Amino acid sequence: MAVNTRILKPEFEYFVPKSLQEALQLIVQYGPEAKVIAGGTDLLVQMKQEVISPKYLINIMKIPEMQFIKKEKDWLRIGAATKWNEIVDFCAKNDKYTALYEASHSLGKIQVRNMGTIGGNLCTASPAADSAPAILALNGRVKLACLGRERTLDLEDFFKGVNVTALAPNEIMTEIQIPSIQKGTGSAFLKITRVGADISKISCAVAVERQGEICTSCQIVLGAVAPVPLKLKDANKTIGGKHVDSSLLDEVGRKVSEGIKPITDIRSTADYRRQVAAVLFKDVFWMAWKRAGEGE
Repeated sequence: MAVNTRILKPEFEYFVPKSLQEALQLIVQYGPEAKVIAGGTDLLVQMKQEVISPKYLINIMKIPEMQFIKKEKDWLRIGAATKWNEIVDFCAKNDKYTALYEASHSLGKIQVRNMGTIGGNLCTASPAADSAPAILALNGRVKLACLGRERTLDLEDFFKGVNVTALAPNEIMTEIQIPSIQKGTGSAFLKITRVGADISKISCAVAVERQGEICTSCQIVLGAVAPVPLKLKDANKTIGGKHVDSSLLDEVGRKVSEGIKPITDIRSTADYRRQVAAVLFKDVFWMAWKRAGEGE
């Protein structure tokens, strides 16, 4: 039977709140029968394929307090409804955020980046979401809100499983926060796909701090290799405080391959992902390492 990819068959009621407070009230009012929509690059596909059929859609794209990029003393703050093309433009002018730039720029074609939002990409909670490894490597966190309450959560704790997050009922992501990048820090992101605009077979982000040839701190994160984007803590500990050379990276690469939990799916096999993980990590690490040296 042919799959509907063109029209939305089930009827629904559509709301466009002008403030976060109004959006949160609508979410409470209509409960689980409502869905929040931003760019719609994932949600509309599911609706067309009749995977989901919400009775109410709450569009948050007209809420000014959810669309911004602010560079402050201690944090880079990004509204959850900020579009990817705006993030690409910002990062292109602020070269400390290279991993985020590379992840943002790789996220589909320009048509997708002109519609999709950073909050939507994270809230979908796909193991292959391109933004997650970069933000995790940069120690990002998210702000969540419901009526009368806000909370901040490390991004690592936000992901609970495939398409499962820590969002409570009636709660919405409002903001992404990334700590200020210190001098002597570099980051990078790469992914492997079947074709240029495809979802990742495997992705990797690295953020590294260095003093001369010593790695003082390292964050290694891989995507599409586990139920959630995976921070390789054992590998990070192995490299921290060490003199960096090829033999050390070979050792860390082995830990990366051992630390992931890949599956075989339509895009790739588990064995392929394990073998490629070590090579991809080393490529990304050297990019980040060179950039950290330029910032010393």
